[in-house]
Amino acid sequence: MKIFILDPIHSIPLADANQIGEVIKWDDEEIDNISEAEAIIVRTSIIDRERINRMPQLKIIAKHGIGTDNIDLEHAKEKGIIVTNTPTANMESVAELVVALTLASARKIAYSHDLTREGLDKPAPKELTGLELGGKNVGLIGTGRIGQKVGSIFSAGFNMKVYGYDPFLTEEKAKELGIVKVDTVKELLKEADVVSISVPLTKDTTNLISMDELKQMKENAILINTSRGKIVNEADLYIALKEGIIRAAALDVFEIEPPKKDNPLLSLSNFIATPHIGAATEEALIRMGQTAVEEIKLLMNEQTPKFIVNR
Repeated sequence: MKIFILDPIHSIPLADANQIGEVIKWDDEEIDNISEAEAIIVRTSIIDRERINRMPQLKIIAKHGIGTDNIDLEHAKEKGIIVTNTPTANMESVAELVVALTLASARKIAYSHDLTREGLDKPAPKELTGLELGGKNVGLIGTGRIGQKVGSIFSAGFNMKVYGYDPFLTEEKAKELGIVKVDTVKELLKEADVVSISVPLTKDTTNLISMDELKQMKENAILINTSRGKIVNEADLYIALKEGIIRAAALDVFEIEPPKKDNPLLSLSNFIATPHIGAATEEALIRMGQTAVEEIKLLMNEQTPKFIVNR
């Protein structure tokens, strides 16, 4: 089987792929001969209708990651092409980044670094006074694997009360997870001191957090988004941060990626940016790559892949 790997992956799963098929990788000269692909592994490359039509022999699109908004799932399904993802591989890494960004926002770590580098005339200036997380409320928009992990870390590590909004969360499951289930995003925003977003980008989640929602949040609230950029309206967030409607925010994902240097949010001292690094740990990159390769291997052996997203 010819496996085209369109974006860079870790060397360990790359070696695994070479064991099961003929691999053409992202920097090989033959990568443009995509019509020969029988399987592809993709991270951020766009796999739209036109590109799918250029691969008549394609049997499987293995997404290296969770979000599949860069793939035309319906057209793939029409063509009989299986699309898979790696839903468990980066859960730990993304959840840990959420916690890191929350702590950095609460304690103004990035701003403290900037002021220290510029030079201070006294220690612990008033403008660097932070907030404790202990005993406060965290609101999870999305209670899938990543949301659940985030909630468990904040609950166990910081004694925080966990609220959750998710149309697929049942009362029974919420009770099992120790989550207070709420029925609307606005209800969650009113309760939460920290809001963490872990949902896919769909027509329903685009601009899910805009000015109306930001005004529902507490004045000292912190907003964290590690899912997809267009879920948070960046223009509205800029105004909310500049005018003190909320305390702070951190985004790992942006409407345009990587974010441009002139993005207004980057001028704010109460904002932290990271360039979509949620899954960028050594361990997660290995797991995502290996899971993608394993899905292809299952199909080659006439078995059903585990994580099909376009049934």
